[in-house]
Parts: sequence; structure tokens; C-alpha cells
Amino acid sequence: MPMAVRYTTVDGQVLCENRGGVKTLFMPDTLGNVIETRNMDTGAQTSSTTYWPYGEVRTQTGTNPSPFGFCGVWGYYTQAGEEAATMALGTL
Repeated sequence: MPMAVRYTTVDGQVLCENRGGVKTLFMPDTLGNVIETRNMDTGAQTSSTTYWPYGEVRTQTGTNPSPFGFCGVWGYYTQAGEEAATMALGTL
């Protein structure tokens, strides 16, 4: 059975997710790129990412369980196996 994932959005921005009971907060930069994720229960940083201008990952530490990264808070996500291809989500 697939794991249930629930996203919380406010004014069109993806703020956090609940993936099988693990709550993750997305911390964006001014462009809406997810540059950090934090465990909402402990506050611990779970990942940190920097990007090149067109969305390729420049550096990454930890693991982001979500497909949201480059422009991620605006509903764009990276498909598995792709480095920079992003697609807009419909209504979450």
C-alpha cells in the first residue's frame, strides 16, 4: 500500500508535508526554492540544498523526502531520475 502524503498550502505556497506521520517543514529562499527542510516535531534540520540558476542541484546535505526543491513552494517538483525538469502541480 502506498504511503499517504498530505501537503499544507497557504496562498498557493506549499509549506509542509505529512508523510506517513513524519511532518516536514519546507524553508524557502526569496525565489521559492526549498533550501532547507526541518522535522516539525523536533525542529532538526533534515536537508540543505543550493541550486544553480536553472534548477540543477549545486550542493545538498541530508535528504529531502519530498520531490519539492527548485521553485518547490510554488508547486513545482522534480521527477524521479531527473535533475532539473520541473512540472507545475495542479490544485493541492
